[in-house]
Amino acid sequence: RPPELPISAHADAIVEAIRAHPVVIVAGETGSGKSTQLPKLCLEAGRGVRGLIGCTQPRRIAARSVARRVAEELGSELGQAVGFQVRFNDRVSADSYIKFMTDGILLAEIHGDRLLDAYDTLIIDEAHERSLNIDFLLGYVKQLQDRRPDLKIIITSATIDTERFAKHFDHAPVITVEGRGYPVEVRYQPPEEGEDLARQVRRAVEAAGRIDHRGDLLVFLPGEREIFQVSRELKRASLAHTEVLPLYARLPGESQDRIFQAHTGRRIVLATNVAETSLTVPGIRFVIDSGLARISRYAAHSRVLRLPVEPVSQASSNQRAGRCGRVGPGICIRLFDEADFHARPEFTEPEIQRAGLVGVLLEMLGLKLGEPENFPFVDAPPKRLVSEAWMSLVELGAVDEERQLTEVGRRLARLPVDARQGRMLIEAAERGALAEVLILVAGLSISDVRERPLDQQQAADQAHAEFALPGSDFLTLLKLWRWWQDTRASHSRNQADKQARRRFLNAQRLHEWGQLHGQLLRLAREEGWKTGKPGQAEDQAVHRSLLSGLLGRIGQHGESGEYQGVRGHKFRIFPGSVLGQRAPGWVMAAELVETGRTYARMVAPIQPDWLEQQAAHLLKRRVFDPHWDRRSGRVMGYEQLSLHGLVVIEKRRCHYGPHDPGTARALFIRHALVRGEINARASFLKKNRALRDELARHEHKRRRRDVLASDSELEAFFDDRLPSSIYTTKAFLRWYQNLGSAGQDQLLYDQATVLREEAALAGRDAFPERLRVGPEQFRLHYHFDPASENDGVTLDCPLHLLNRLEPERLEWLVPGMLEAKVTALIASLPKSKRRALVPAADYARAAIERLGAEPAGSLLDRLCVELGRIGGIEIGREDFQFDKIPSHLLFLVRVRDDAGRVLGQSRHLAELTERFAERARAEFMARQADRWQRDGLRPGDLEALPEVVTTRGGHQAWPALVEQGAVAGVRLFDTPEQARLAHAEGMAVLLKASLADQWKYLNKHHGLSRPAQIAWTRLEDVSALAAALRELTLRGFARPDEAWAVRDGEGFDRLLASVRQEFIGRYQRAAAILDDVILAWHALNLQLESLAQAVPNNIADLRSQLDDLLYAGFLADIEAERLAHYPRYLNAMRIRLEALEHDPVRDDQRMNEIRPWWQAYLDHLAEGGWYTPELDRYRWLIEEYRVQIFAQRL
Repeated sequence: RPPELPISAHADAIVEAIRAHPVVIVAGETGSGKSTQLPKLCLEAGRGVRGLIGCTQPRRIAARSVARRVAEELGSELGQAVGFQVRFNDRVSADSYIKFMTDGILLAEIHGDRLLDAYDTLIIDEAHERSLNIDFLLGYVKQLQDRRPDLKIIITSATIDTERFAKHFDHAPVITVEGRGYPVEVRYQPPEEGEDLARQVRRAVEAAGRIDHRGDLLVFLPGEREIFQVSRELKRASLAHTEVLPLYARLPGESQDRIFQAHTGRRIVLATNVAETSLTVPGIRFVIDSGLARISRYAAHSRVLRLPVEPVSQASSNQRAGRCGRVGPGICIRLFDEADFHARPEFTEPEIQRAGLVGVLLEMLGLKLGEPENFPFVDAPPKRLVSEAWMSLVELGAVDEERQLTEVGRRLARLPVDARQGRMLIEAAERGALAEVLILVAGLSISDVRERPLDQQQAADQAHAEFALPGSDFLTLLKLWRWWQDTRASHSRNQADKQARRRFLNAQRLHEWGQLHGQLLRLAREEGWKTGKPGQAEDQAVHRSLLSGLLGRIGQHGESGEYQGVRGHKFRIFPGSVLGQRAPGWVMAAELVETGRTYARMVAPIQPDWLEQQAAHLLKRRVFDPHWDRRSGRVMGYEQLSLHGLVVIEKRRCHYGPHDPGTARALFIRHALVRGEINARASFLKKNRALRDELARHEHKRRRRDVLASDSELEAFFDDRLPSSIYTTKAFLRWYQNLGSAGQDQLLYDQATVLREEAALAGRDAFPERLRVGPEQFRLHYHFDPASENDGVTLDCPLHLLNRLEPERLEWLVPGMLEAKVTALIASLPKSKRRALVPAADYARAAIERLGAEPAGSLLDRLCVELGRIGGIEIGREDFQFDKIPSHLLFLVRVRDDAGRVLGQSRHLAELTERFAERARAEFMARQADRWQRDGLRPGDLEALPEVVTTRGGHQAWPALVEQGAVAGVRLFDTPEQARLAHAEGMAVLLKASLADQWKYLNKHHGLSRPAQIAWTRLEDVSALAAALRELTLRGFARPDEAWAVRDGEGFDRLLASVRQEFIGRYQRAAAILDDVILAWHALNLQLESLAQAVPNNIADLRSQLDDLLYAGFLADIEAERLAHYPRYLNAMRIRLEALEHDPVRDDQRMNEIRPWWQAYLDHLAEGGWYTPELDRYRWLIEEYRVQIFAQRL
């Protein structure tokens, strides 16, 4: 019992308490001697006889150093009476009765010694640190008390919530031992306005210097960055005889050693909370406490390790203050105010309430300790952390849905490594990558061997670049390992350590890495795993092994440059990573750490398809968009796979049936059986379709949706008859083929099944299948779909019969739709006339009764008459507003070629004839290329031609002469109108050939005056004009009606004799008219030019009229009789010009009456419209209208 130690004064009380109580709590201040003396006091209390006295320490270095000190005090060699065991060193022998160890070692022993029978006493030292291991041990020994009443438990701490611990252990006795420290004066120096931490520390250092300029200072700061900033600030202060040293966990060992070396002058140590309990800095006179620390917190939702800077507890502040009272009275300057101190929590939050609990939960499951909620923790962990731990174990495949350990879980529980890393090892053993993953797991279990001093960052980065592999931080670590193994093999230890330090590598950690790897290698062999040799595994096998433990630490690259992590959280790749300047689509990370931002450390790219296999138990599968696929005979859909909110597969086709058999069966019935979309030979399908198609036509004809049973009604028909397990073609056919004929007949529709009871069928007369037009019949199709361009009645017309269609017949539509059409026509009338015909439907029926049963003439013309009679009003065709007539009340004419291809379709026949009339005619004539086709006819060759014939196809046709240059031919025509026009042209050719002598005479004596010739030469040669006049005169003898009557040689001879007598005389009369016309035209031109500036719009209208009357070649475009009207037309223009000079306003009014009609004519020509006989009549009616408006007296 060393008298200088405070604990010696309490030795008897402690020994007595140990003998009398199962649990004793010793609250000893720092330096009280509790760690070294308590094991000896246990010996005095008679402990250590039935088992070891076990002493746990939070850190390996403490376990070794305290064991060595106790052995010395007992006069024993280390490893004999007193031994220790840490991760890489076991110095306990059969003679030992005191065993020092880390708390992790004791936890690992529980798996093989559930009752801890190897011990009769346990001393749990430094319990105030409240690490996960300590809290778990405290709970375990609490639970063990009933089964081991002989086990003595001593709990020691420097700063401990004694009441909480005493209560937890059934009001165990508490013995408080004072420390050896000197008094510490606490001063408060809160920050001034706008003062940052570095300047605040500088001010505190200067204040300490005024008290004692030689006393060493220990400054507590939250992190390495703050240490660097304060160091820079203090160097700027140029403090005399002062050395500034950093101290933090990642600091290289030689740099840490400098702190414990003797020195002259003043020393300022800038430290993190590592100097609070782990390391004792000697000779400290002043403590400057920022009151801050970077506290590790595990965010359960995002699975990110957060390292926020937080105010420390009162206990930690007091612990820090005590560091300056070791060698004499000290002063602690707190960089906050006293009110802030008292507002802080009294004790540091236990690690179990802010750390991940996966390891604890796995340990409990492995030891069968029950649910965490029922475990006697001193402070129960938050439910969110427990829930996250369960989720993590599910993720690792360690527990099933019942929260029972799986085979993987049982193997993980046996492995003395982190659960995630253990999962990596299990996967690697299966993938043949164990050699590499053992190295990586060992490397990930220790602090990073790479050092990056704040004042040498660039040099360190350059040195570390030697090991960088651009594709993966993990492969980079393997490369570093290989370098270290090669270096160790070829150098002594000291030389290898120098090589490491030269490359900014921590030699001590490199050796620790090797020791841990050796331990893991032995563990793997105990598990019976084949380790292989490093370098043999594929990179993918290595990465996929690692992925098995990192499924919750994956991310997908987003458009913003960040990675979308699990559960909606985002992160960036740590800048120091080899992937820091890259952006793989998917990555995994060994850890996610949040300081100011969230960073992923130790990163490698992954493929999303790996997740589908390795995370199959975690993937959320959304199957959507079910649809019937006829080719495969299955209901297909698309699946989206996501992991923790990340979409792994966006959209992939899949068989929908296994996911939702009910929906798949419904879709199968609807599409395959009701709609017949199935590749199968089953007679009922064909028969059902035929019956339904037949009855469906009535729906389209009557334009109603209530004739047929709905799809849903027919689906019910099959639903009653089909087994519930059938939703594919293959399954259906297997079932169907095993049915007898009677069973198969049960799938046949009858009319009652398909037809609704109240539905009326459409009559054949009202809705015929074919439409008769003259001798021809055309197929009709009915379709009811207002949204379709095919809505209504479609008439199929073969191309060669297009010219047989009669516009007037098409106006009548079909009887079943005539009433609706007439009703619509009445509704389109102007309101003033429509009012006399209300209700429109009644008047429509009355008018149809008057029209009669058979279509005759134009429906519109006859309707105007009948409606006018019924309503007592006058109605004209122009009163109907055809744009208001629904399109389904007009035939849709569809023109097809011989192959059935649709060439065009329209509800306006004129559009189709304009496009296809010539092709139709040629097609028709090509079909009749037999005895009615002749070429090269001359006068005298004309044989008898019937007016109409019946072709081989049963169609009527009209033979006629055709013009073939200087000779004629014979062709068949599909309409009599076209035949008459062509016959007249052919007849003119034969007449011209017979009048060669007269033609020659008139060529020399054209009969035009010299002034007329001079005036006309501005447009064309006079000889061309004279030739056109001869052609015009000849056409007068071969007008269509007169020429059509000439059908044989005798008729031609009679016509020729008449022409010979009259031709020259008629020509000369025409020439005289033409001469006058040309002179009048010339005079009008001169007048128009003189008035063009005065009344430009009026003169432009007159110019348009004149240019359309006379132009080069105009005689070829007019009938023979029309020339005789030209003098009147030109005279009317002259009269208009005279009136225009006197009253231009009146001329404007008259011109505006004509203009719409004339403009419509010009627009039709401009749009490329055909010049039909109807248009020709329209054009000359306008001319007559002009005469009536401008020169009525003519």
